[in-house]
Amino acid sequence: MSAAALIRQAQASGVALRLVGGKVKASGPREAVARLLVPLRENRAALADALQTDSVEPLPSAPTDASPEPTDWHALDAAYLSHHFNCPTCIAAGRGSRYGLRCGTGAALWRAYTGG
Repeated sequence: MSAAALIRQAQASGVALRLVGGKVKASGPREAVARLLVPLRENRAALADALQTDSVEPLPSAPTDASPEPTDWHALDAAYLSHHFNCPTCIAAGRGSRYGLRCGTGAALWRAYTGG
């Protein structure tokens, strides 16, 4: 399996991969990380190269209409929650920082909602 395919499989499973001090770190749902542990270890060097060059495009996580323009907090809240409960990455991130970060769409919706 190629590093790009493995990264996409991890993203689809809600597992965030990042390079920390030259080492590949995985965070996300415990079961998903456990399922990917062997292939991640077997492809450690290729994953480190791929993550360092950041050549893998993230999976699309929500339709483009998921980012609302209104400033009404009710609409912003509804848009974020609609995305959150359908995105395994954002669900994991909602459990705390040790579970990874929100996906790009989720992060943008969260910033709009929180005003940050």
